[in-house]
Amino acid sequence: MNLFIANWKGTQSAIGNWNLAILPRVSNRTGSASDRPCRFGAGMLGPALALGVLLGALTIGDRIAIAEGESNDKDVVMRAMVDELDRSGKELVLSDLSRPYFIQLNTQDRQLYTQSAAYGGLQRSNQTHNRMIGVRIRVGSFGLDNTNFRRGYGQVGALPLDDDYAALRHGIWLLLDQDYKQAVETFTQKLAYLKDKTAEDRPDDFSAASTVTVVEPMGTIDFDAKAWEANLQRLSERFKHHPKIQDSNVTLFAGGVTEWIVNTEGTRLRMGDSGIQIQINAELQADDGMPLADTRTYLGERVDQLPPIDKMLADIDEMSTKLVELAGAARLEQYTGPILFEALAAANLFEALLSDSLCARPTPLGSGAEDNSLEKKIGLRILPRTFHVFDDPGPRIFENTVLAGAYRFDDEAVAATRVELVEKGILKTLVAGRAPTKKIKQSTGHGRSPGLGDPQATIGNQYISADDALSAEELKQELIQTARDEGLEFGLRVASIEEGQAGALGNPIHAYKVSVADGHEEPVRGMQFRPIETRSLKRILAAGKERRAYNSVSGTSSSIIAPALLFEELELTKVEGEFDKLPILQSPATRKETP
Repeated sequence: MNLFIANWKGTQSAIGNWNLAILPRVSNRTGSASDRPCRFGAGMLGPALALGVLLGALTIGDRIAIAEGESNDKDVVMRAMVDELDRSGKELVLSDLSRPYFIQLNTQDRQLYTQSAAYGGLQRSNQTHNRMIGVRIRVGSFGLDNTNFRRGYGQVGALPLDDDYAALRHGIWLLLDQDYKQAVETFTQKLAYLKDKTAEDRPDDFSAASTVTVVEPMGTIDFDAKAWEANLQRLSERFKHHPKIQDSNVTLFAGGVTEWIVNTEGTRLRMGDSGIQIQINAELQADDGMPLADTRTYLGERVDQLPPIDKMLADIDEMSTKLVELAGAARLEQYTGPILFEALAAANLFEALLSDSLCARPTPLGSGAEDNSLEKKIGLRILPRTFHVFDDPGPRIFENTVLAGAYRFDDEAVAATRVELVEKGILKTLVAGRAPTKKIKQSTGHGRSPGLGDPQATIGNQYISADDALSAEELKQELIQTARDEGLEFGLRVASIEEGQAGALGNPIHAYKVSVADGHEEPVRGMQFRPIETRSLKRILAAGKERRAYNSVSGTSSSIIAPALLFEELELTKVEGEFDKLPILQSPATRKETP
């Protein structure tokens, strides 16, 4: 699924903004398929990989081999890539300049559908087919090469859609030539930089990895475009029953993606993926002009994994009703005290505050950037002593939710592995790609990127749990007791939050005051979190037994599986700002006359 998700995002970069423009940056809250827009692309070798018919796998020395479903000789794309790679590995060199010590080619063939509808009317229905390639050349040595220096490396370009061997090799040849010249120039600049600078404990630029030989069936999807046009029209028409919703739409992305990865180490990898995503968006304004929005997202490897249309219609009713209720809620001016995050909101919190810091990424020379990872805290406590965290990209589904962060091999053709990150609150290690850091020397199969960009260490499926977990009712009572101990009249329960940025938590969408006196709840709106530091995670008082999966696609796709969390104290303040005035005329849906 990861490959499919990254590819509609990667396609957007390559052929224009045909998808993300209609996706609001809000947290999704579905109980079925997914909890954020899914992106079909970089590293999309995810859950649907299992659709390939595999006859068996075995490890031989430093090679990973999986029984082939088709001979490479019949795969024109693979043959063109391998032949041009072999030629470049032997002959691509300028006199008196460094010869490549490593070359990798990543090609993705994407056949994608995109549809959208609003208020019963079809807005667009397109089918696209493109074939893109990323070229990465390294000159120098594993210890010192042209990467990890000021800027990214590599070239990305389009390849012919037809399986024309000569045309494919021509396109690959042009990109290899460009990238080699760029690699040599960058390496020369890096050597000059190091002559004048002292780089203490500089790690190697690259690490060795096992050779992989995998050939699986290509990615396809059984998709009836006309039938789904009608389904989207029916879903979007439902908002006519909710006239207070000012704007809404329903979008669909579906398709199949095939990726080939070959390199000079001998890796020959072909994998297929497929997926479908439906996203339903709704927006309105409160009487004071404050904009409010919410989203439901459904994700599947195949069409038959989506919930029935009637279930989606019921979700539209529920989402719209809650938004209208939220618009009538009081604004919370300020709050300092205990906060209970429901499981999906807690997973969003972990993504914003912790997930990125659990990735080992070298700091590029000359960039002036700081190391924002937690590498220096390995061996120290970063969470309560009852907490455990691990990352495992292998599982494709968690309790009926398809995981956007699942994959078999990363974008550097390294097999994904489970990594125990935190044990009893103590940070043990980080996930890693093939670029070493001062403490992490080998890849864990987590080198990934959106589209065909530079791979870097990124989480896949991150699982959080606690030993002394409480039931939902016990957590609520603990929230009330903690608020009572602080002399407060209410505690705060946060059910969903907006999509945040690394290190910054998004604003609450649905939040409720929980009365200390009798436990009744009242919705509140209009607040934002004060900055929260990672060390605040050590002040979690309790965690829930039930966990939910939250799919993130803000960068490279990932999934966070987390329980509800009770914090001892956090601070929220009023959202300040000027809001647009309400529409002058009422929505046509509020009018009773018929045409």
